[in-house]
Amino acid sequence: MSRFDLSRRSFIKQCVVGGVAVYSAPMLFNAGKANAAMVSDALMEQWKGTGKPKFRLDGIAKVTGQKIYGRDYRAMDMDGWPDTQHYGFILRANKADHRFEGINLSAIPESAKPSLVITSTTLKEAGIKLPGFFGDKMLLAKGQTPDYLGHAVALLIFSDFTSFKAAKLRLQFSESAIIYGEKTSLTSESKDPLASWRIVRSEGKNGANGVDNYSTLSDGLFFPNYVDHQAVWPTDSDKSGSTAQRAIYYADDMAKQMDEEDWFIFEQDYQTQSIEPMMMEPEAFNGWFDRASGTLHTVLTIQSPHDFYLQAGEMIEHSKYKHQITKLVVHSPFIGGGFGAKDHSIFPYYGLMASLLSDKPVHIANDRFEQFQAGLKRHPFKMHHKLAIDKKTLKFKALISDMVIDGGGRLNFTGSVTMVGASALQGVYYLPQNDITAVAYASQNPDCGSMRGYGTLQAMSAMEMMVNESAEKLNVDPFDLRLANIMQPGYRNTQGAIPNGALRYQEMLELAQKHDIWVNREQKKQEFEASNPGKKYGVGFGIVTKDYGTGANAPSTQISITKEGKIVVRLASMEMGTGTDTSQGTLVQQYLGNMADEVFLGEVTLWDVMKLKETDSPYLISQDKQDVMEKDPRWTPSIAMASSASQSSYFQSHTTNIAAKIILEQGLWPAAIEIWRTQFFNNDHAPADFTDVNNAHWIDGKLTAAGYPPLSIDILAHKAHTMGLVTGVMVHAFNRWSWAESEFVIAGKSNKLSIDALALQYGSGASKAKQALMGDTGYHLLDRSRVNYPSTTMNNAMVTYYAPCATLCEIAVQEGSGEVEILATHTWLECGRVIVEKLVEGQIEGGLVMGLGHVLHEYLPLGEEGAGNGTWNLNRYQVPLAKHVGVWNLTHTILPPLSESDPTKGMAEVVMIPIVPAVVEAVYQAIGTRFYHLPISKKEIKKALS
Repeated sequence: MSRFDLSRRSFIKQCVVGGVAVYSAPMLFNAGKANAAMVSDALMEQWKGTGKPKFRLDGIAKVTGQKIYGRDYRAMDMDGWPDTQHYGFILRANKADHRFEGINLSAIPESAKPSLVITSTTLKEAGIKLPGFFGDKMLLAKGQTPDYLGHAVALLIFSDFTSFKAAKLRLQFSESAIIYGEKTSLTSESKDPLASWRIVRSEGKNGANGVDNYSTLSDGLFFPNYVDHQAVWPTDSDKSGSTAQRAIYYADDMAKQMDEEDWFIFEQDYQTQSIEPMMMEPEAFNGWFDRASGTLHTVLTIQSPHDFYLQAGEMIEHSKYKHQITKLVVHSPFIGGGFGAKDHSIFPYYGLMASLLSDKPVHIANDRFEQFQAGLKRHPFKMHHKLAIDKKTLKFKALISDMVIDGGGRLNFTGSVTMVGASALQGVYYLPQNDITAVAYASQNPDCGSMRGYGTLQAMSAMEMMVNESAEKLNVDPFDLRLANIMQPGYRNTQGAIPNGALRYQEMLELAQKHDIWVNREQKKQEFEASNPGKKYGVGFGIVTKDYGTGANAPSTQISITKEGKIVVRLASMEMGTGTDTSQGTLVQQYLGNMADEVFLGEVTLWDVMKLKETDSPYLISQDKQDVMEKDPRWTPSIAMASSASQSSYFQSHTTNIAAKIILEQGLWPAAIEIWRTQFFNNDHAPADFTDVNNAHWIDGKLTAAGYPPLSIDILAHKAHTMGLVTGVMVHAFNRWSWAESEFVIAGKSNKLSIDALALQYGSGASKAKQALMGDTGYHLLDRSRVNYPSTTMNNAMVTYYAPCATLCEIAVQEGSGEVEILATHTWLECGRVIVEKLVEGQIEGGLVMGLGHVLHEYLPLGEEGAGNGTWNLNRYQVPLAKHVGVWNLTHTILPPLSESDPTKGMAEVVMIPIVPAVVEAVYQAIGTRFYHLPISKKEIKKALS
């Protein structure tokens, strides 16, 4: 193919990172070989004609097998790339207690030898190293001990697929391909903890609603010293002393009360396992360094493309290729599932490294064995909990907890996972006192990251298991114990922060308590076991509430309307199978009366129009620094966010709603007034009395107000363009558990908006003055006249946005095999105002299945028997199948919103959690044995029954 010339392509320049101009691009595929199915105009009308989507925007491509993922692209599919494709294979250590002394490629025949062998020496000579986020030792050097099982030691480049495949077959499971030297201790044993958190709170004299004696939010955080690589917390206690001394004072007092008061004390250890995310598409990368044009092209399969932009620039900046590369072009196609495992993954940087060092396009793709060995995992937790309960009132009095988290061999998101797990422990319950400690340590196991649940699954499941067992020991109904301790609106969480909005936990509990599965459980047990010899019946329940968001969310949206009335939405979010394109395309009809005609996802460079800049970490910046920086209208605490943490439904929707509302108020509404005023009103004799936008209503896709003729979107758009009104809007917002607010002057009037950056496009009939305002970018970038960012102290709140979910399940245990059969489940979910109900239902079902995998099936041993040895695949790792999940009896109730003004809540993670403690309790009710570690295997159940 002809060499790709950037000047002939409509790329949007984002920024210069490390001297490299960064660009995003549409997928430049060969339409005949790698084209996703497009939705026809007729089908599009069906999709949007009723006001409710009849199918997902990507649904037709999915069911016809034509949806193309990043993994599917080869050089021949990319316009302008050479047809020749090289292939890369990463050699990884399967031992972590011996020195690495080199590689042995003698098993490869001469015809399959690699054309290039990349080692740590190669990287040193080229000045290539990992971005700072991932640490060091991109490739292990001779004489070093691997930091973890699966540590990369070399990358082999092959000139064609045949040689690549032949070599890989001989190397992948070879015991001689990597040469090991003397046995050593694990490197993790010489590392300090990866993260340490302690959350202490003591309520004040006015109780749950009053001022606390001490809390993380009001008093701040304190941290341990590290002695012999262990966390050692302060012991000095002083009620009027430093933050640490005051915290220890109240922690000691809490422990003393537990020893002296006549409370019921429940104390237990819990343990969770290592889990493989098992996304549909293992990670892949394709890249080409076009030296002639100084352009580095990449095709990614990640959840966080903006972070790749920045970190790839950092990597190039330190390399010897710094002055050879003038452009980095990044393609962000669909990714086949993520579950957090493609958020800040290290994998694409090995592809970037190979591309820099190769003279042809390089394709690197994990097979399932490699994904098990090298992909991010869910963090294993070990927990010791001590819960105090008043025997008379059944009120929880205090909780002391000690959590130890396995962070794997390379630091990823372990710090925040540890914090979120600790802050989530309380679940739906109010605790007047708590002392929660969580420390994460490095290990020889594969890296752990932001897998679905993000620490809350591990913590809250244990809390529910405690509540169920405590109720039994106190001889009270578990619902009564829950109802006695439920969080109410205005109560403070374990950090001392007040959760936002209504808390509908009591409503959900009362619904579950009346459900047939619960009401008839004892009678059903007798009848079922009598008619099914060899089977034991049990019912269990769990309820949790999970945070959504990160405390530094930064969504962006651009919406435009063509002169013909077509609505185009562009988003920062990626599509990972959650239906973001469908939901956001549906959302705009609230203000634009119609669903979107086109939705583009994964936009990164587009937002450069707003010229945003960030300086410090939004989590670490001081209030004084923020006060100074916010005076710059281009500054924001954070420019972008990854597609993770259940963010799109609330955070992405926020900017989509605001952008759509501005187009209505500044474009379509003035156009409508002009049409009504000049064609349907005695304009020459009286002022128009229908100009209040609050009277605007969309009926069947047409805009009307005060009895004036409904106007279709195409008529309004044509008029708005002709008048040079606002026809395109780009916005950016920032949320630290509350939205930043700014003032912008639009058309001479001040507008207070919950965003911090705004750019406008004017219609084709705009005056020369307006056209000049848009300039070369095509946007009029407005300066905010004032901004109010949430205080940096809100970082101490850790979380304040929650979505609750509860699940009842009935199961049968086969005595002969120990297998657990899911007979039926019912889930209750409160997720605010639902955008697309079918997408929410899909999340409920998929989340429940993933939770069943966690509690009953999925397990990776730690150490050399685990995933890091490179021999794990689905032949050994059981994921739940249809036969395991009671697929025909999964029912649910989605609570209706309190009003149409309810927010849309992030719920993609919470739906997988309550089934875990529910199944644990149901197994106990069936066989009379409690389990305190996960998963509960058939072998262990069979042993308990014997």
